[in-house]
Parts: sequence; C-alpha cells; structure tokens
Amino acid sequence: MRLRTDMMTRAAYSSDASIFRRIPAAVAEPADTEDIRAALGHARMMGWPVVARGGGTSVAGNAIGEGLIIDTSRHFNRILSIDPEQRTATVEPGVICDDLRAAVAKHGLTFGPDPSTHSRATIGGMIANNACGSHSVAYGTTADNLVAVTMMLADGRLVTLDEHGCDDPVIDAALRRLAEEHCTLIDNELGHFSRQSSGYGLHHLATNPVRAVAGSEGTLGIITQATVRLVELPPAKALAVLAFDTVVDAATAGAQLRTHPGIATVEGMGGDLVDALGTDPDLPGTDAGGWLFCEVTGATTEEAAASAAGIGHGVDKRVVTDPDEMRALWRIREAAAGIVTRLPDGGEAWPNWEDSAVPPENLADYLRELYDLLAFHELRGIPFGHFGEGCVHVRISFDFETEEGLRTFRRFMRDAARLVTEHGGSLSGEHGDGRARSSLLRQMYSPSLRDVFEQFKLIFDPERVFNPGVLVWAEDFGEGLRMGPKQRRLEVTPVHALPTDRGSLVNAVNRCVGVGSCRSMTEAMCPSFQITGDEVHSTRGRARLLSEAMRGETLEGFRSAEVRDALDLCLSCKACASECPVGVDMSTYKAEFLHEHHQGRPRPRVHYVLGWLPLLLRLIPRRVAALLLRAPGMARILGVDPGRPLPRLRDGRLTPSATDGTPVVLWPDTFSRMDAAAAQAAVEVLERLGHRVEIPDGFVCCGITWHSTGQLGMVRRVLERTAQVMRPYLDRGLPVIAVEPSCTAMLIDAPSLTDDPDVARLAEATVSWAEFVAPQLADLGVSAAGRQALTQVHCHERSVGQPEHSAAILRALGVEEEQIATGCCGLAGNWGFEPGHAEMSLALGERELFPRVRAAEGEVIADGFSCRTQIEQGTGRRARHLAEVVRDQLPS
Repeated sequence: MRLRTDMMTRAAYSSDASIFRRIPAAVAEPADTEDIRAALGHARMMGWPVVARGGGTSVAGNAIGEGLIIDTSRHFNRILSIDPEQRTATVEPGVICDDLRAAVAKHGLTFGPDPSTHSRATIGGMIANNACGSHSVAYGTTADNLVAVTMMLADGRLVTLDEHGCDDPVIDAALRRLAEEHCTLIDNELGHFSRQSSGYGLHHLATNPVRAVAGSEGTLGIITQATVRLVELPPAKALAVLAFDTVVDAATAGAQLRTHPGIATVEGMGGDLVDALGTDPDLPGTDAGGWLFCEVTGATTEEAAASAAGIGHGVDKRVVTDPDEMRALWRIREAAAGIVTRLPDGGEAWPNWEDSAVPPENLADYLRELYDLLAFHELRGIPFGHFGEGCVHVRISFDFETEEGLRTFRRFMRDAARLVTEHGGSLSGEHGDGRARSSLLRQMYSPSLRDVFEQFKLIFDPERVFNPGVLVWAEDFGEGLRMGPKQRRLEVTPVHALPTDRGSLVNAVNRCVGVGSCRSMTEAMCPSFQITGDEVHSTRGRARLLSEAMRGETLEGFRSAEVRDALDLCLSCKACASECPVGVDMSTYKAEFLHEHHQGRPRPRVHYVLGWLPLLLRLIPRRVAALLLRAPGMARILGVDPGRPLPRLRDGRLTPSATDGTPVVLWPDTFSRMDAAAAQAAVEVLERLGHRVEIPDGFVCCGITWHSTGQLGMVRRVLERTAQVMRPYLDRGLPVIAVEPSCTAMLIDAPSLTDDPDVARLAEATVSWAEFVAPQLADLGVSAAGRQALTQVHCHERSVGQPEHSAAILRALGVEEEQIATGCCGLAGNWGFEPGHAEMSLALGERELFPRVRAAEGEVIADGFSCRTQIEQGTGRRARHLAEVVRDQLPS
C-alpha cells in the first residue's frame, strides 16, 4: 500500500491530544488487513517502530511515534455484523463509537462505554486505552464489554483472543504460564478497583484473557477486528444536576450515590469550570463550588424523574427529562476536556496529570490533598471527571516556557504519583499511561510486577516494535514536549490583536489541545475534514502544521508550501471558533499565515480578482462587468475554478424612499452591488417600521474579501478609510444595520485589526438587520401562520453571530422553521470559486443542503449572498433573504 511520507502529513500527525511531539517517518491508512500486513513489512524493512492510531484523541501521548503511524480511522472502519440476540457487534478498529451506537440503536441496544470524545473516538482506540466514559457506573469499562479481539503481530500473523484464551497455541501457553507463575503477585497489586487502569490488566488473564488486551495501548499488535458486547437502551431516563458548596463535597456524595436505584452516571465538575466556560449554563446553586450530573434510568419517564428527584444530596438540584435540555447540559461536561485548558483568567492549562483515579470512597480526601499539592507548587487546575468511579480529570497551569517551570512540572508529577499511590489509586483511570505516566509506574508497582509486564509484552512483540516507550521500557515523561521556547523560533507579530492569547499567534495555535471535536461528522466543524476524512484537513491537523512552521525545524516557516496547501481547503467558515471547546479560530490563523506567506512576492491571480472585488465592482461599469462575467473562458482568465458558473450580476441599486422617520444607516455591502434584492427589501421593511434609511455617501467596505485572502494590510487601510466616511453618521449616534451576515461579523470584529477609535465606534454601532428588526416586528401582530421555511443560517452568523434573532422573526410571523444542521453551505464567499475548490464546494452542498432544498415545499431562506448563490447553482432554486420574506408580509 502507499505510505504517506510527505512532511505535510507527517507534521499533521506529530501530536495527539497530549503535550508531546513526535514526527513520524510515515503514515499508513489501511483499508484491510492486507494493507496492514504490507505496511508492517515495509516498517520492518526500514527498521521503524509502529504505532496504531484511531481518532488521535489520546491525552497521554499514546498515539504518536517516530516510525510508522497506522491510522485505521479513515478507511478501515466497517461494522461487520450485529447480532441482536447475542447482543454483540463485530467491527473493524476504525469504527467511530457514535456510528456503532447509531447502528445498534434500532435494535434497542447501545455500546456502553461512552468517553466524552464519542463522536470521533474509534473502537480500536477505546480498546487500546480501556476507555470508559460517564456511564461506566452502569456499563463498566471497555474491557468489561470486550468479547474477542484479533490483532496482527509484527511478523504479519493474525491472532485472536477471547474469554477462553488465544487461538495461537504458543502464545496461549505462554499467557497461561505467566498467569499461573505470578498469580499471587498479580492478585496483590492489580484489580483492586474498577478504574485501576495503569499498567497491563494481567488480573484478567486467569479468567477472561481478552480483557488483558484492553488498556495495552497498542504495545502488543495492531487490532484488526473486535467483537464487543452490547447492552439494552434504558426505556427512560432523567438527569439530576446537584449543586454543592465545594467540589470536595461533590466528591464525597459521588461515592455514596453509586448504589442509588437506576443510577447510570455520577459525573463531577468543579465550580471553576463554569467560570472558564464564560457563559451561564443554567446550573443550579448560586455560587456553587461543584456539581454532580446524575443520570437515572427507569421503566417510564415518570419513574426515572421520581428516582432522580429522590436523590437527597447537595444544596440545590435541577431535574431534567427533556432530551434537548439533557443534551445541552451534557455538552458542558463533554466539552470540559477542552474548556479547562483555558483558566478563568485566560491562563493556559495542560494535561499530563489528567486521569488519576482512586477507590471512590477515597476520592474526597485525595482531591483535597491534590488541591494542597497544586497550591504547594503554585499551580492551578480545574477538576472534573467520573466521581462515582473515583476518577478525576484536571488540566494544570504548567509553565513549559522556562527552566524553572519545567522543574516544577517534573517535581509535581513525581509528587502526584506518590500521592495517588498513598490513596490506593492509579496513575490512570481511562486514558492510558502513554508517554505521560509510564515512567512513573515504578512509584505505583513493584519491580517484580513491572518485570512481569515486560514478559507479557514480549509474548506478543518479542522485537519490541509496537509503541516503544509506552508502559514498559518507558520514555521519561518530560521528554519531547510540544510546547516550549523552541516553538517560538519563527514567531511573528500578528496583525490581529489576539487579546485572549496575549497577542501571540503561537499561544493562539496552542489553543488546539487535540481533543478532536473537528473530526466529528455531525456538527458544522470541520467541513473539509467531513468530505476528505484526512487529518491534514482537520482544524487540529492545520494547527499542528502551523505549530511546526513557527518551530522552523521541519517546515520552512511562513514560506511553507505544506502549510499553505493544508490551509487551502479551510473554508474560513469559523465553525471552529464556536464549536471547538477552546475556541480555535482557524479562519483568523489562515489569514495571518497568508499575510506573511505572500509578503514581498506575487499572489495568486484569484487573490487580486476576488480579494479586490469591492473596488473592482465600483470601478468597472456595471454593464461591462455583467458582459465580462458572461464571456466564454472568463473563469480561466480571472484565475477562478472553471468547474462552476460565475455569479450573475442582477439589479444593484438601493433606493430608499422615506423622507421622514427615525434615521438609521443601512450598510451597503459589496454583495448588494451584485444583487440588491435583499438589501432593498431590508430598506423597505425598515421604512414600513417607521425609519428613514440613509446610505453612506462614499465608498465603504468591511474588508471581508481582503481578509479571507490574507491581505491584512489592505484590510486595515480599508477599515480606517471606511471609518472616516462613517464618522458623520457615528457622530449622530445612528445604528449601522448590516444585511449580509459575513459583513456584520467582520465589522464587529474590526477593532481586532486596528486601534483606530472610529473603527471601534463603527463596530459598536453595527447591528444585524434581524437583531434590529426582531423586537419591533414582534409588536405588529403580523402573521404568516401555516407557512414553512427551510433556513440556511450563514456560517459566520451561526458561529460568531446571533441567529436567534432571525428565528424570533420567523416565530413572530408564525412560520414553522427547519434549519440546515451542517453549517457552512460550502461556497464560503470566495473560497468556492478558487482554483481546485469547485468540486468539494458542491460536494459540501450535497451533505444536506442541496437534498433538503430540492425536497422543500415551503420557503427557502438564506441571508448570506454566497449561500443563495450556492443554492441556486446547486439546485436551480433561488433562495431569499429573510428581509424579502418579511417585506411580503408587512402592509405597504
């Protein structure tokens, strides 16, 4: 099979969700076992170590290495069979947890383990780390749900383990001998509580050998197939959110709630997590210091709710049975791994001691002493985790930039390992030991047991090919860190202020901690990954490439063609800015990179044509421009993709008619010069609501087209000149009403690009048309009851705007709304017209937008000009701006 050895791919795979960095020699993306066998043969010939990788969400550095990475997530991901009667499923290792759960749900079944990364974690990776998740109180660990595993060994042989042993007689005999000879040692040190996941699970060898593979972290072989146990979906459930004065109080209650009737989760969070969230999530308890999320099941919703209401712990409580409300609350907990990487004051926090576990009855004391240990080392962290199982996750404010900070990191890790051991605990509860903690196993286990661990590894991997440095013969936990001074060697001063990242592009890129939300196929992020399935085209992959560029060791800094090509398929839709739990904003980072990349040299022709579109449309007579756009071969002349039609120029005139009323300013965006229908409708609605609409006298522009092509110097000049034109209107205190969502977002964010006070005033005055109109429309009693509308919310409005105002207008009209769920339409302004993008742009439309538009019987609404263009070119149907719909309902 073809191995990917280009530096773009290798850099994208240089890290996972950990603090470590390893540049692989090559990446394989097998589709079947023969591909894996061929890849292993090549690795053997080259002398490379081999690391298996699934979703790459390993927090302990389990899924990285300097040899061959075998990524099973992209192609080796089929569900092979489902047996509802036996309640089992057989899968390839790259199957996503949520995909398996969706496939078996029609049989009333589910796969019990559910880590917070369930939308992108693979079954193979879950087995390797012995993942658990929030429902382990009810369903146990992945090991508890494992029926059989087939692995390929370094020599290409396939071996299968199940509850009876291994089908290879030599390996089976060796495993039995190991278990018998060391049974007393194993019983004394392993299997003491459910979350004792550190090291190998050798306590399973005597009773159910396949479970010993769970938690082996890819050190034995490459998983090629697994059969897992399924469980019944509960008939009904309710969620009780309990508030406590302190997180220690929550931990105390967590241990006691494990036996509550029907309990399925006992999840804990510290109060600082909500502070870091930055929004009010409607949790119970004023000034609470901790919470427990307790899901309770029952035969009926009423029974589950009654059981949840009967939980007698905490100072306040909220019980929820509505599925949407429960989902919203669970998102807070599931996003915690990303949220807590930024402390409430904006400081950075990191994993490495993020997965310790103790017997649940010891958790409160352990947590109290862990806080004391953090304070002793002058560190901070925000705890959360599976309190009912004694497992606590925390990200800590380690300083990797200074020698003293690194010394503190090392001292804390050793002290924490001693502390958790004193409480009868485990270094790891579900993330694996990886490169983060394997070298600390000497503090938890005796030399004799660690010697048995090595013997176990050698039974399967005598040449020590698989994931070296993990679990046995371990790498030091401070070796090969991703962060640090070397990461800043080629750092530049960004044009954007980046205030929450202390003005540093390196700090901004470091927001990506690798939890992999951008690999989800169900949300708006990340559209290019959803089409290609390529790590390079995920937000995380691009962040890794940017990090490597600024390090300057493997890539040529901001001149790097690899980074340019990886960013080429970024649509700048800003989905990551809102859906990434730590707010990675790849659109901004792309603009900064392109700004530096093209300094002092010619740009692609399309940057001049589309980037300078606002001025070109103003300078070229309209009739001439319309003729040029219809001329044969014009796409190639302009340097745009010939795979899609050029946009049409329609009537571009705005004609306000009211001479009295409350004055407002309508922002005349560039797109209204191409088709004024939406803006003219907005004018007419405003006039009917009693306003006198003024259009700025002179050229104004938000700079969005220059920004998306990375011409940031020009963006700044355009904004500052625009602010001068707008000064008379701002002096009068007039609101500036924007019709185009991308322009609205750009204007509001404009102060990040210049310190011009008039630009700040313009941003403050800017309001979206829907936000301005919604409260006024609600009082008119206008109704279009019985009508339906399919709405494509503009990606910038969805990500950084306020789409609820448009929804409020439709509710006021009595229109039943259905929204497209997949975010960006796929055109993304100039992106869909750039060379090489047309095919993917249209494919993105086919995810959901085009099929639903074709099937829609009611109104199709899209406020973005590019969204309307994409819909018309992809379906032949013309969508309308919400202003056009409202105008048709208002009396003249």
